[in-house]
Amino acid sequence: MTTRIIQNLALVIGCAAGLLGCQEHAWDDHYTVGGQETRTLMQIIDERPELSRFAQVVRDNGMDGLLSSSQTFTVFAPDNDAMESFNLTNDTLEQFLYNHICRYTYTQGDVWDAEDASLRVKMLNGKYQNLTSANDGLVFGNDAVVKDVTGGANGVLNTVNRIVPFYRNLYEELKAGNQTDSIGDYLQKMDEYTFLPEQSTVLGVDENGRTLYDSVFNFQNDWMSHYGDIYKEDSVYTVLAPSDAAWKRHYAKVRPYYRTFGDGKINISGIRVTGNFELDTPLADSLCEAHTRQAMLQDIVFRKSLDVDHPAGDSIVSTSGNVFHSPQYLFDGAERREVSNGLMYVADELKFDPTESWHNEIRVEAEYSSNYATQYCSSVSSRSVENYPQFAGQVSENKFLYIIPSSLSFQKNTVRFRLPNTLAGKYNIYLVTLPASAVDTASVNDPDKMRSTKLKFYLTYVHEDGTLKEDAAISTPSDYKGTQTPEPIDGTSPAFITDAYRVDRMLVAKNFKFPYANYTASPFASVQAEQTTTAYLRVECAVTSSADLAVYEKYMRIDCVILEPVN
Repeated sequence: MTTRIIQNLALVIGCAAGLLGCQEHAWDDHYTVGGQETRTLMQIIDERPELSRFAQVVRDNGMDGLLSSSQTFTVFAPDNDAMESFNLTNDTLEQFLYNHICRYTYTQGDVWDAEDASLRVKMLNGKYQNLTSANDGLVFGNDAVVKDVTGGANGVLNTVNRIVPFYRNLYEELKAGNQTDSIGDYLQKMDEYTFLPEQSTVLGVDENGRTLYDSVFNFQNDWMSHYGDIYKEDSVYTVLAPSDAAWKRHYAKVRPYYRTFGDGKINISGIRVTGNFELDTPLADSLCEAHTRQAMLQDIVFRKSLDVDHPAGDSIVSTSGNVFHSPQYLFDGAERREVSNGLMYVADELKFDPTESWHNEIRVEAEYSSNYATQYCSSVSSRSVENYPQFAGQVSENKFLYIIPSSLSFQKNTVRFRLPNTLAGKYNIYLVTLPASAVDTASVNDPDKMRSTKLKFYLTYVHEDGTLKEDAAISTPSDYKGTQTPEPIDGTSPAFITDAYRVDRMLVAKNFKFPYANYTASPFASVQAEQTTTAYLRVECAVTSSADLAVYEKYMRIDCVILEPVN
């Protein structure tokens, strides 16, 4: 977006005409008076007694010269009755006159030729107004009826019976300070303006010899670049905005999920990962703050103007991609506000379910080499089940990791998976495995090949004291023995047994809560940090005796690791 600092009205509008380009609309014959019309729009306005109040406002704001120029406009002038209650303000030019004047000529014929007999007309203030056909006439805005039309030498004059309201756009409304100061201040801090000298007009020099420009700037806002350009007049969105009270409550709800550690170090020895991290540092606070505010607002923008009482379908999708089912509850009790580029609902409570918004499922595809490390494995490869119709719809992305042990000895062949972007919240953790028939269909007729294996699971994460270490993962709450961290599995504890005949979704850990977030997936450069993944799941083959080898296999076929959020 480029924005211009206005120093000279006529100059700026003239320059804008050149930037916008020119596309003249055909006039209907009855818009001209006596053949070739020579009167300017301003002259016609001055000759109309019923437009005297409008004419005075035009002159008071210095617009008479522009409407007398050779540039082409369409004017929608409210009559004196409509102007009866009008009060001059400091914003009269922007919010009233610019809201009733547009460039180029628009006629009833143009409207009839348009789809649905309706045009979106860009006014001088950048806002768009509807121009529609109704009862063989024209309606400007939502309900301003065009009473009379006259063609002039430099455009078309429409007399209307009402003043069309000025509406801020979504971003302007958020910044206006009507119970939305908190979100408005947050978004405004991301505004960036870059001076564009090559697009700016040199006006001269000041007394110190410095060049004076009619300046053009490029505007950018990181948040809006990712979630929706709510400042643009030609875009249409629905925004569910938190009031200042809702901002405080929602912040308190979201922040615990992003409890973050500070600087630290990691030691990797073979398949094991250990380390130590600092806690309660400025870096930890900064990351927690940045990620919290991102999460708070990532789902408040929706495309188009939503009928929140009767949405199309049973769900809506935010611009972040999250889906909300039966979404009416999100907007219950919210104040609806009219804006120029969509709809705004100001809510005193943001009712997002964490598991539908920021506390999402994490799925780690086993077959991606960046996701795993192995030990005591002779071969590790990615396999496809696309030619195995019996697995259709059961295997994530139709691929899995096939792990062959280095020997059939009693070494514990092991694979370790990264668990990125974990929050300080609860998860059910699953491992999805496949049977031998995913590699060889003929194995289904060979009982010796269709065997289960035994697995043990270990979770590595940053503990409450800042140490990065490993605990055994146990699936049932009773195994936790009254503590968050389960007792380590010893040699006599039962291992997890895979299903030999079908895809198996094994519950590794139930209601497991990470003390700290290890969250790095932010779209904003300002909150990126070099955070190494500190959460891992280690999968160990527990076939360790001759008796085991007589019953179980040591091969592993792993589809994915799933961290299912628990609210």
